[in-house]
Amino acid sequence: MRAFRWQWALYTFLFLLVFAEPVSGMARKPEEQRFVPGQVLVKFQENVPQDRIVEIVQGEGGTIKSIIGRTGIHLVVLPEGVEVMEAVDRFSVYPEVRYAEPNYRTSPLEEK
Repeated sequence: MRAFRWQWALYTFLFLLVFAEPVSGMARKPEEQRFVPGQVLVKFQENVPQDRIVEIVQGEGGTIKSIIGRTGIHLVVLPEGVEVMEAVDRFSVYPEVRYAEPNYRTSPLEEK
């Protein structure tokens, strides 16, 4: 009897592993679809003067599109041909930058 339960559980797990459809929001997206191309989000350290922020962004060839609310996060548009992950690495080198990351796409889970 115990062997039967074990086999049943194993077969059920394998069936679900092979045939279950992932939840649409949980499925992995190709890298280029996970974030907005040509944009990065940059959060600068506290007390970095705005003129220094502009100098850093322009030095990397970008432009500040907006500042997101009171977060202090800058939406930076990259120059044509610059890869997002390359820009993230380049901005992250500056000591004035707390973090830089791609502008990830988000969407609510869809119901079927």
